[in-house]
Amino acid sequence: MTREEILELCRKAPDVGAVKHEEFVDYIVVLEQVRRLPDGRVERTEVAYMSVDGKVAMANEDHRRQGKRLDFEDPVVLVDNDEQLTLLVAVNSEIYGRRHGIATSRKIGGSEIERRHPWEVAETSAIGRALSAMGYGVLPGSGLASAEDVVRAREAEAAEEREGVEATSLRPPYRPRRRFRPVSPFQRQKLAELYAEIHPDEENPRERVEELFFEHFGHSIDEGTYDEGRRLTALLLRHLSAQRAQHAGNSG
Repeated sequence: MTREEILELCRKAPDVGAVKHEEFVDYIVVLEQVRRLPDGRVERTEVAYMSVDGKVAMANEDHRRQGKRLDFEDPVVLVDNDEQLTLLVAVNSEIYGRRHGIATSRKIGGSEIERRHPWEVAETSAIGRALSAMGYGVLPGSGLASAEDVVRAREAEAAEEREGVEATSLRPPYRPRRRFRPVSPFQRQKLAELYAEIHPDEENPRERVEELFFEHFGHSIDEGTYDEGRRLTALLLRHLSAQRAQHAGNSG
């Protein structure tokens, strides 16, 4: 999915108050969905999801432009045991009223980040769902899930598959393990654009992104996975946000 295709998808999504989804295209992640058809063929489609920080940025900007309050309530614990943590987070908007989101971190069977940081994961995901209920980041075909929700679900599935391969001898030894999706062309383009925006005076941003892959993951971008591309994109987005905040503070 090209950047222009993602922008066109954003334009199909309804505006929310004073903001448009296309203004926050940099927070959108394209993920591949695979499903098996009744005739046995495999169908692969790409679905665009907005990250939770994108939904938060969109909501904050909407309320700022309209001069209205947006408040996030403290999380409410619904379930907390050895298997899972489930939180409810409510968001109060002076424009749209109160919405809430509920999310669960699986301490057993979840992704690695769910097991290590269950509170942070559940709270972030619940906030994203509450903002989705207000219309922020809801793109055609994506539902209410945020990009992080989908990625965590896939990481958990991959972990279960790997554990299954190691735990059983019933599977033929010649069956290959699951191959991870490589870095997509859109991710490569996005990484180069982000690096160029952070370092406008440097030349050859694509070469620098290649160097960053070696620094962070120990191999080239051609050998990288989609998840590594997503993680590096998130890192550069954080650098860019911090840079913008610093410039805003200096100008103020």
